[in-house]
Amino acid sequence: MRDMTRRFLTLTVKDLKLLVRNHHLTIVVAVAILYALLVRFLIPGELSFEPNLVVWDQTAHGIVGRLYAEHARDSVVLVGSEKDYLAALETGNRIGLKVTGQELPAAIEVTFQGFESPRIRRVLEASLRAQVAAMLGQPTGFPTTSLRSADVKQPPFNLAMVPVLVLFEAVFLGMLLAAVLLYSEKEEQTLRAYRVSPGGIPEYLLARSVAMGLLGLVSAVVLTLLTVGAGINWPVVLAVVFLGSLVITLVTMVVANMFHGISQFFVAELILMVVLSLPLVSYFQPGLSLAPLRLLPTYPLVFALREAYFPTGSPAVMTTAVLQLLVTLGLAFPLAVLSFRRQLVVRDV
Repeated sequence: MRDMTRRFLTLTVKDLKLLVRNHHLTIVVAVAILYALLVRFLIPGELSFEPNLVVWDQTAHGIVGRLYAEHARDSVVLVGSEKDYLAALETGNRIGLKVTGQELPAAIEVTFQGFESPRIRRVLEASLRAQVAAMLGQPTGFPTTSLRSADVKQPPFNLAMVPVLVLFEAVFLGMLLAAVLLYSEKEEQTLRAYRVSPGGIPEYLLARSVAMGLLGLVSAVVLTLLTVGAGINWPVVLAVVFLGSLVITLVTMVVANMFHGISQFFVAELILMVVLSLPLVSYFQPGLSLAPLRLLPTYPLVFALREAYFPTGSPAVMTTAVLQLLVTLGLAFPLAVLSFRRQLVVRDV
């Protein structure tokens, strides 16, 4: 046991030295800073779903047109004739509102561009109907309640992207770096020693995974401090990033060892990244949560990160994520050792 621990620590230190010497650490930190700049300056804090409108109010007092001009000045064009109405619709992706009536609006006709799907049309019609009703002091819809406390605030869109960027930076970038180190060792034929040594493969895979996990922690800390700040649940963030990196690195090492070079591995890596990115569908569309997606290690990772960054009163999400990643790691490690050793023997690396 003591010899195994010593070999593991030696291999971990070796991998960390390689990451520093080959400037991989510098690349990871630079990418984290780049992501932080994107969050701070390029990704908007709010996404505007308000359509650009052309309003032709034919009523005597032009109530609807004036109210739209007051409340949505930047996204509304007011016109006074059919010629101007059609011309405004031709220029830009706009939706038209033609209001008819005498003193008060009697009817409102909506003009679409023609390429909107039926679902989008229904959503826009409902939104416009609610807007006009609110302007005219009419009931706007059903009473609503919320399961969450009023104190729970949704994060701005740019900050809500941080868990996703941490996933890509800390986990997916580690996939590429782990493969790069593996193929460099194949070229130098240093893997032959691990094949013939009695306990070399477990320590080798664990050391590589731990090195990638530590690298992931560095990128997660840098990106978090530059975007969300220090006031988060650090134990959960560090735990899920580290465990997630371990699992993904093990999978990467097994898959990469099936190919002779990184050019052959590239297609497999893209497929692996696409599969592991599928939980992001549920992240951006909470109503779509398929059972198979929950089995992927990236599913608990990204949702636990969101809860750790922006608490909503659901600590079970974080606890479940840590437990799921631990179970996945416990199952993946022995399978990875067996598969990796078999590949070394079959391919005579």
